Amino acid sequence: MFTEQDLNELVQFRSDGSSVLSVYLNVDPTQHPSDQYKLTLRSLLKEVADEAEAADVEAVERYFDFEYDWQGKGVAVFSCQEEDFWRSYSLAVPVHNYAYVSHRPYIKPLTDVLDAYGRYGVILLDSAGARMFLFNLGELVEATGMLGEEVRRVKHGGASGVAGMRGGMTAKAARHGEEVVQRNLREIVEATESFCQTNGCHRLVLGGTESNISQFLDILPKPMQENVIGTFTVDFGAPASEVQSRSMQVIEEVAEEREDELVEDMIAGWRRRTGATAGLSDTLAALQEHRPSVLLVLAGFEASGYRCTNCRYLALVERDECPLCGGEFERVEDLVDTMTHRALEQGVEVEIVRGNPELEEAGSIGALLRY
Repeated sequence: MFTEQDLNELVQFRSDGSSVLSVYLNVDPTQHPSDQYKLTLRSLLKEVADEAEAADVEAVERYFDFEYDWQGKGVAVFSCQEEDFWRSYSLAVPVHNYAYVSHRPYIKPLTDVLDAYGRYGVILLDSAGARMFLFNLGELVEATGMLGEEVRRVKHGGASGVAGMRGGMTAKAARHGEEVVQRNLREIVEATESFCQTNGCHRLVLGGTESNISQFLDILPKPMQENVIGTFTVDFGAPASEVQSRSMQVIEEVAEEREDELVEDMIAGWRRRTGATAGLSDTLAALQEHRPSVLLVLAGFEASGYRCTNCRYLALVERDECPLCGGEFERVEDLVDTMTHRALEQGVEVEIVRGNPELEEAGSIGALLRY
């Protein structure tokens, strides 16, 4: 399973004079059989055959012919045989077909899927307990649950411990049932805090009835409330596959809303000429000054440029020498991917924005600035 630690490793790897072959392949079994994907792979490798090392092409072909199990919906592989570097990642989410050769791994598609489907928790709520799930890139990582003891004892005694139940419940029993529910919700809050802390989960989606979700939110500490990004109604006993699909819908909707808000903030700051940049030239300049807090890139946006072979200074046009160190420039086919690498190295949040016409009109790239 691909993790942010894997991404950091790819960001840090840079070959010493050798090329790195990066290949992304959509292998969704609901769309085509594996033989069709093998034909697509051959076509991708043929496109980069003049640039890639033969050993890397052979390594990728061998992997798909003999090692890959054709599970999942997407796969990413990175090969630099001269430096004994090989990484492969099977993904439960689809990717766009792509092959790229450079001096380091091509990571922009992975930042895209991490941005959309990265680690999040789902808490299914019931008056008697909770089910807790951790998902990452469409895969179930962890599942656990808890059941309130008091509710079980009340039920065993013959009365219902769930508030709002009709048919013979006395006012005293109803009050007791509500007290039990509140105690259980408090226990669920503690369990949720522990679950999130243990699993490094900073995004939460809540599921259950509207009533249970509302009561849970009422007693959830404010710092934890800020981690709740969405809710959905679902039966407490729903299978994990339904929880995954329903929660991913919420994740995608929330991601689109957040992207739209960030783009609006970026464009507003750009128009005020403070706090933001728009367009490739100004955003590149800000990135080289370590000013961005968030880098916004329209999905699929590419642009070529140049990089100093000595100090890594980036430029949109070729120069006789680097203005910083006097070094020589080399051409960079995808400057946007290089900027994404640079931003991640600086600890900048990278948002890959899908289908936003405002960002496209502003130059398909921009940044919110620290200063």
